[in-house]
Amino acid sequence: MTFPSLPNQSHAGPSRPRQPTQQELWNGPGGGAPRDRRWLWIGLGVGGGAVALAVAAAVVLALVVFSPGAGVKRASEQMSEDLAAGRLDAAHAQFTPALKHNLSVTDLRSRLTELALDGSCSADIQQAESLARPGQRPRGTASGVLVCGSRAFDLSYVWEGDPLLLDGIKIQPR
Repeated sequence: MTFPSLPNQSHAGPSRPRQPTQQELWNGPGGGAPRDRRWLWIGLGVGGGAVALAVAAAVVLALVVFSPGAGVKRASEQMSEDLAAGRLDAAHAQFTPALKHNLSVTDLRSRLTELALDGSCSADIQQAESLARPGQRPRGTASGVLVCGSRAFDLSYVWEGDPLLLDGIKIQPR
């Protein structure tokens, strides 16, 4: 049995649904205007800036802490603190064998007594550098000022070896 065709039907067969355009695919099923991504870019910019700042700070910190002169400076500050506080045995233990032979603990004590160093002294190491060359023993020098109240002393240290041992010391009034 066949049914009569209605006036709005065609005899071409069933029609397929229309294919979406590229713009419709890009916008998604809701379509419409593109969304505002201003806050996304602001957030990404701030996050990227924070990461760049953290990396720069890490590089600077690594250069300062692990620089060749940093070990010389730390050893010089510790030596100055030991000498000023009267811990001469601890200071003498950091001498090279040659310096220990030339400067005994009693000689060191008498020379520091002449200078009248005391626990109020503080060192300001102004220059510390490593003189290490490939194939040689590590060496370094440090110089600065030792301030004891109203008196000031020029000081310089020469370090060598690994671990650093004091090879030369000079403390004189300004």
